[in-house]
Amino acid sequence: MYDPIPHLPHNFQRFIRSLKTLRIPNGLTAFTIGLLATLWFLIRVIPKPSRAAYPCMQATAPFMAGFVVYLSSLVGSVWAFGRFRRAAAGRTSLVAILFLLVAVSLFLGSLFQFPAISFAKRASSIRGYFPPNEPIGVARGIFPGRVVWMWDKDATNQACTNTSNGNGIVDPDDDAWFMAKNNDQTVIDSMLIKSMLALTEASDLPSAWDSVFRFFNNSQGYGDIGYETDQKVFIKVNATTAYGGVSTGRYYADLSRNDNLAVNDFAAETNPFLVLSMLRQLVYVAGVPQNMIYVGDPARNIYKEFFDLWKAEFPEIKVLGNNLLHPELQVEALGRVPVVVTAVDKVFYSDNGTVMPASLSDKLFTIFDEMDYLINIPTLKAHATAGITLNAKNHFGSFTRTWAMHLHPGLFDNADDPIRLGYGLYRIQTDIMMHNLLSGKNLLMIVDGLFPGEDALGVPFHWQSIPFEGDWCSSIFLSLDPVAIESVCHDFLRTEYNGPTIAQCRPNWHGVDDYLHQAADQSLWPKGIVYDPDNDGILISSLGVHEHWNDSLNKAYSRNLGIGEGIELIKAHEWSVGITNQIEHTEVEVFPNPASERIWIKNTGSKQLTYELVNASGQRILSGTINGQYLTDITITHLPHGLYFLRTNTGRSVKIIKD
Repeated sequence: MYDPIPHLPHNFQRFIRSLKTLRIPNGLTAFTIGLLATLWFLIRVIPKPSRAAYPCMQATAPFMAGFVVYLSSLVGSVWAFGRFRRAAAGRTSLVAILFLLVAVSLFLGSLFQFPAISFAKRASSIRGYFPPNEPIGVARGIFPGRVVWMWDKDATNQACTNTSNGNGIVDPDDDAWFMAKNNDQTVIDSMLIKSMLALTEASDLPSAWDSVFRFFNNSQGYGDIGYETDQKVFIKVNATTAYGGVSTGRYYADLSRNDNLAVNDFAAETNPFLVLSMLRQLVYVAGVPQNMIYVGDPARNIYKEFFDLWKAEFPEIKVLGNNLLHPELQVEALGRVPVVVTAVDKVFYSDNGTVMPASLSDKLFTIFDEMDYLINIPTLKAHATAGITLNAKNHFGSFTRTWAMHLHPGLFDNADDPIRLGYGLYRIQTDIMMHNLLSGKNLLMIVDGLFPGEDALGVPFHWQSIPFEGDWCSSIFLSLDPVAIESVCHDFLRTEYNGPTIAQCRPNWHGVDDYLHQAADQSLWPKGIVYDPDNDGILISSLGVHEHWNDSLNKAYSRNLGIGEGIELIKAHEWSVGITNQIEHTEVEVFPNPASERIWIKNTGSKQLTYELVNASGQRILSGTINGQYLTDITITHLPHGLYFLRTNTGRSVKIIKD
C-alpha cells in the first residue's frame, strides 16, 4: 500500500511514528492523524492557496480528505438514526426503514472511507512493463548508442554510515558520503579516465577528448574542429539541498554546510570528487583554460566544502552563486559568479497550455546562452514525482522560478501518488531534451552513481542488486547519446528500487520512460503535441535510441547481443585499458619575479605549452609556445610598471610584477 509518511512534514512524521510505537488502537490513530492533517492543511493553505501544490500538502491531502469524508459520514449516520427513531415512534414504518438504511450505510461508509481514500493506490496497480531489446529511435555517438558503465567498489568506503553528530556543522566526527574519507580520489580519477577511453576507443586520453569535441562540432554543423581556447564549458551539477536564492536554512553565511540529517542535508547529490576528476581532465588533458570553465547548479548554491576542494587546485574556475531572492548571501564576496536571468523568455512549453496552463514560457539563466559546451553530471536517483531523475530532470535546477514547482504537472503530477500514468502524454522532460540551450549543447552526458538515492532528497543507501550486494553502487555512466544513457540508468534504478509499496517502486511506475519513448521517436509524440520548446519551428525526429536490457543479470542490449541497432552497454571495469600517466599536471615557472628587464619561462612538463602575457585589464601583450622542457626569455623593459599575468593552455595563471 502507498505510504505517504516520508513526504509529510518531518515533525508530523515523527508524531505518526510515535503513535505506532505506543501501540495505540488503529482507529484512534487514524482519527488523530486525520484531525491533525486537516488542521495542518487548513493552517498552511488558507493564508496562501498556492501551497496546495506543495509536495507535503499533496501528501497531507489524502489524510484530510479521508478524515472529512469519515466525519461527514459519521455525523450523517447519527442524524439519520435520529430521524429513524422519530419516524419509528410516529409509526411511519416506510420512512423509518429508509432512514435506518441511510444511517447504517453512512456508518459503514465511515468505517471504510478514510483508509480507502488515504491509501487508494497499490504498487501492483501502477507497475509498468518494460519489454526487453526492442530499440526505438536512432542511436547517436562516435559509436552509436554506446553507454559506458564503470564500477569500482574501491572508489567508496563501504563502512560510510551517513550519520551526523548533530552539532550543526560538518566536522571529522560526522560520516557523510561527500567527505574525503569516504571517496578515493585516485580510484575515481582512474574510473573517469577508463570510461573516456572506453567511450571513444582512443589510444590515449588527449585523443579521446579531441574526438569528443570533434564529434560534437561535426554534429552541430560547425565542422571537423576540436576545442578552441576562447570557448566556455559549463559543468551542470545537482545541488538540490543548497537552495540557492530560496532558503538559507541549509547552510551558513559563508555557505558552509549544515549537518542536520533531519532535513536531509546528507541527501545524494553530484559527488564533488567526480567533479574534481572532470576538472583535471578538462584542464590538464583537453586544454580548457580554467577561466573558461563554469561549475554550478544555477538555481542553487555550491557548498563551501565543495568550492574549497575545487578552488584549491583550480583557482581560476568560475563557480556560480545565486542570491536573487536573498541578497544577504554575498556570493560575489565569497568568490562566486552571481547568476543572471535572461531578459526574455527562452523556453516555450509544447503542451499548448493543457498541462501547465500557468506556465506557457520561462526565462533561463544567461550561462546557457553564454556557454559553448555543456557537461551534465546529475546523480543516479529515483524520484517521488518523476519516477527517476537523471540528465533531463537535472535541468529543473536551470529554471529561474523558485523550486521549479510549476514544472511538476509535466511529470506524474503527484508525489508518490502518480496521476499521469501511461504512455503518449505530454512530458516536460522531452521538452527539456529537445531544447537547444538546455540540451542542444550537450558535449558529454555523465551520471554519478557513486552514492545514489531513492528520492530527490534521499540519503544514500547501500545497493542490494547484483553485482553490488550490500555495497555502494560505486558507478559512473558516460554517453554521447542522451536517450541511451537515461534508458540504461533507468534499468539500473528499476532493478534496485522495486519494493512492494508505491514509494519503493518509483522507477517501475507505468510510463516512467514515456519521455524517453518520445525523445527517441517523433511518431510517439502525443496527439496534438509538437515538441518545439525553442519556438523556432525546427523539429527533431529522434534524439537517440531507447531500449531496455534483456535481464538484470546479464545487462545486455541489442548491440551487445548482435540483434539490433539499439544500445551498446560497455562494462569498462571489464576492459583491460592502460590508464597510467594519462593525466600530466603541466606546470609553468617564471623567474625572476618581480622583474624589471627580462623574465624566463620554464615548462616543467613534457608536452607543448602555449602561453600569453596579459595586463591587469586582460589585454594580451604577447603570446608564444614552448616545446618540451625548455626556457624561453621575454623582454619586458618596454612595459609599464604594474601587474601582469602569464596564462597557459593548461589553465594555469602566474602573477608577474614589473618593477
